[in-house]
Amino acid sequence: MAIDVNCLLGHWPFRKLYKNTLRDLQEVHAANGIQEGYVSSLNSIFYNDCFEGDEELHEMIKGSSYHHVQTIDPAMPGFSEDIDEGVRRFSSKALRIYPTFHGYSLQDPDMKLLCVKAKEHRLPLMITIRMEDERLNHIFAPSVLAMAELELFLQENPEIDVILLNIRYAELQALKETIQTRGNVYFDASGLKDQMFVVEKLLQDFDKEHLLYGSQHPLYCLKSTLLLVQLAEIDEESKKAILGDNGKTVFGGA
Repeated sequence: MAIDVNCLLGHWPFRKLYKNTLRDLQEVHAANGIQEGYVSSLNSIFYNDCFEGDEELHEMIKGSSYHHVQTIDPAMPGFSEDIDEGVRRFSSKALRIYPTFHGYSLQDPDMKLLCVKAKEHRLPLMITIRMEDERLNHIFAPSVLAMAELELFLQENPEIDVILLNIRYAELQALKETIQTRGNVYFDASGLKDQMFVVEKLLQDFDKEHLLYGSQHPLYCLKSTLLLVQLAEIDEESKKAILGDNGKTVFGGA
């Protein structure tokens, strides 16, 4: 069973998306052998109240096989109660944050409470490194997440599962020692388009269990990300782990 841990529904204010409905997502997944997905709200990134976007997302995916990933902005008041409410109402399966869009540091005091809540509800924390190629940021320029800041956060919070979304090969190399030391830091495939044979190179430095399949559809082309894994010159057991088994392990088969 293939699993997409990084897909989104909603609107992107910087360009028109033509395949951003649940039906679009279901069709592209079915066409590529993906049976399960963990979905975030694009709208929640830009609403003053992230929870309103998650309410919309809940209505979009309820009754489907897709799982709800809740967007959290720890710089906003009441985010802790929103997590509790999201678990109750949406059966949230993970928390996703956007520090480069929402303008806070991973060392801010509210991040400690966020980690407490993630641990309390046993939810993986998804940290979004970027949303698009920085060359497209001509209207709005998010800040850049420093790898030293991220590394310190990972070292200080070893008790929570962390998934790094849209991270690049060189950035992973900068975090290599910390990721290797911790067994519960993962990264998805959506950002691995900056080198040739990138999956093969990564598996020389990281155990295959750290890599999850994530497309970042509809901002990114799902097929190109999928082919990175499917055409990689690695053994079939590793491909099976990356495309599905690792995701089942991280999310507990939810």
